[in-house]
Formats: sequence, structure tokens, C-alpha cells
Amino acid sequence: MSAGEEQPHVAAVIGSPRRHGNTVALVDAALEELERCGCRCTRIMLAELHIDACAAHDDCGELAECALDDDMADVLEQVYAADGLILASPVYYENVSSQMKAFMDRNAIRYNHDQWLTPKIVGLIAVALESGLDDTLAAMRRFMALSSPQGAPTLSMGGFADKPGDAAADAKFMAEARELGRAMGEKLGLRPA
Repeated sequence: MSAGEEQPHVAAVIGSPRRHGNTVALVDAALEELERCGCRCTRIMLAELHIDACAAHDDCGELAECALDDDMADVLEQVYAADGLILASPVYYENVSSQMKAFMDRNAIRYNHDQWLTPKIVGLIAVALESGLDDTLAAMRRFMALSSPQGAPTLSMGGFADKPGDAAADAKFMAEARELGRAMGEKLGLRPA
């Protein structure tokens, strides 16, 4: 990064209700690598915010802003301004968590106003107990395809973990998360310090 150039920013949207769960451990490993490359990172724990479910307003496209008064407007500001985006979810019933689904649905206000996500790189992370990994990653890919018609290079990783702490204890799993962070940094024109 040359003098006067602003640090790229990556927003990580985490759909896990567990502050210290397996999904969070993997996101943190990826973000640590991005920070080592000189990236500014924002970690957005959806479960710690007040985010209502989409109320399916029929006039969403006519409203200047979402009629729901919660934390989602701030989340969307960060996500839509980011140079890179990480979406991470545990697998619940063969799909994304309810927190991640609410985040996806609440992007409708931007979609209805032809406002698109424009990250230079996207990272997808999913953690399953035993099944649904591919379906969960596919759901996040579909969300990105709908929300970012220009498309962005997308990296994904996923794996299996049973109890909290299992991912952090799995050296291969953690190395894969760090590699995802490094690869995202490279796509943003950064190298580890």
C-alpha cells in the first residue's frame, strides 16, 4: 500500500448466536490474517444487535428507508461501503442460521432501490455438525449473486465441528481460515507484513 492510500476495509457478518463458537473462531482467524496484511476489519455479530425480521412491506421500493427502527441500517452502511465481505454462518436445519437469514432478507430495501453490494472479494464460511454444509454455502452464494449483479470473486470454506472449541482445536481447519484471509488480502492488493 502506497503512502496516502486508504487501508481497504473488510466487513465480516457473523450469523452465529455463540460469541465464542466455531464459526466465530474461523472468522477471527481470517480477520487476523487480513489485519496482518494491513486491512481494517469490522466484525459484525448479528446476534448481539437488534435486528428485526423483514416485515415484508409491500411498498418497500417506495420507502426512502426501511420502516423498521433497529440496528440494520448501520450494518448495511458498513457492509455496502466495505472493500471486502465475509459472510459466516453455522448450519441450522441444512441452511444458514436465522440471524444470517434475517440479514439477507433485510437487504431488500437496498435491492428495491437498485443499490448493489460492490466488494472486490467475498469470503464465505460455514460450519456444520454433520450435514447441510453445501446448502448453506450455496444459500450465501445465491444471496451474493442477487445482491451483487457485477459479481465478485468468491472464496469459500467449510467443515464440521461438534462442540464449541472444536474448530479452534483443529489445526487444519484454522489454517484453511487463515488462508482464506490471506487470499482475500491478496485480492485487495495487500501482502502480510
